[in-house]
Formats: sequence, C-alpha cells, structure tokens
Amino acid sequence: MSLQNIDWQALFTKPSFLFDILCAAALILLALVYAHKGLLATLVQGIGTLASLIGARLFADWAAPVVFQNFLAKSFTERVSETITAGGTVDVAALAEKYAGFLPRSLVDSVVASVQQTLDGALASNAASVADTVVTQVIEPLFTPVIAIILFFVMFALLRMVISLLVTLLKNVNKIPGVGDVNKALGFVVGLGAGAVDLFLALCVVWALIVITGGGLPFLNETALADSFVYQLFSRINPFV
Repeated sequence: MSLQNIDWQALFTKPSFLFDILCAAALILLALVYAHKGLLATLVQGIGTLASLIGARLFADWAAPVVFQNFLAKSFTERVSETITAGGTVDVAALAEKYAGFLPRSLVDSVVASVQQTLDGALASNAASVADTVVTQVIEPLFTPVIAIILFFVMFALLRMVISLLVTLLKNVNKIPGVGDVNKALGFVVGLGAGAVDLFLALCVVWALIVITGGGLPFLNETALADSFVYQLFSRINPFV
C-alpha cells in the first residue's frame, strides 16, 4: 500500500494507532529523563524497578488468597447462602453476576462454566455447603486477581521509594567534570531499557483499568486496542493472566 492510499485522518483517529504513538513518545521521553540522571542512577533505577516488579508480583500472588480467605470469604459465604436459601435454587451464573458482575463478562463466564456442571442438581436445602463451594470455586477466583492487582501496586510503590533514595545519591556523579557527560550519554542508551520497564508498568495500570471498569471506557477497552501493536505485545507477557 502506497502512502497516497492511506487514509491519514482515519489512521490518526484510530484509538489503537494513537495508543502506539503515545507509548513510543513516552519511551523516548523516559530515555531522555534517564539520560539526565546518568548511567549509574539509571542502572540502579532500571534494575530496581525490575526487581520491584518481580518482588511485588510474588508478594501479590502470595498475599491475595490470604486476604480473601481471612477478610472476605466468611462474609461472601454467608451472603451467598442467604441468597440460595431465599431463592430456593442454585444458579451459579446469577450468583456470579450479583457478586462479581463488575468484572469483564468473558472472565466471569469462563469461571462459571468451569464449575456449573459441578453444582448442577445441587440442593438449595444444603445452602451452606453449596455456598462454600460457590465462594471457593467461583467468587474467590474472580476476586483474587483484583486483590492481587491492588496489592501489587501498593508493594511496588513501597519498593520504589527505597530505590529512589539510592538513585538520588547517584545523580551527583553527573557533577564530576568529564565523567558527567559520558554518564549522561550512556544513561540515554540504558534509559531505553529502563523506560521499557516503566512503560510495561504503565501498561499494567491500563490493563487493570480495563478489568476494573469491565471495558466500559470508550477508548480504553480490548476492542479499541485490538489493533495496537504495543498492547497486543503486552498481552502476550501480561503477568496477571
């Protein structure tokens, strides 16, 4: 396709194209910021950010089920049991919609389908036992990823605070005559990698917004970003799915 045949107006109003342009511009801007900080500070921040991502992810994976079991499971079990008793039937899809309907439909449907056969024919008279199964096999798998996202960003922020203190000290290397210029030049090169890590984190936030809003935002949903090169690349390495 020649450049003359491209509908530039349509291209520049396409959410996925604009998203890719924004990500590319952000990467260059981040590299320039890191160049100002210098090589040593950039290396520490880049490695620190990556370590913070991994550490926060491991913590979230461990803590999310613990938080659900200790603070939410009992309440959900009681409420689901009351719903089953009042309705006289066990409708897993209806229960999932009532307590986790704000989550993406595809996620809810996939979890419901995996346990629907298990609970088919379950007796409403055994509401307490059925409610425990619903909470364990339906509600918990739906809520745990949301809890993990929240815990991930909280822990990441705490770890980054520690890294920032060390980076602040290393920025003083730029004040050394001669060494400072080289430190800044190399900082830009390494900053591209560090910026990619920061961009990855930003994409995690975008994905979290899409999940939490159920894809309800007009320009920030799976459909709008279906043709985005950056978002599709991120989807292949998304640590939350």
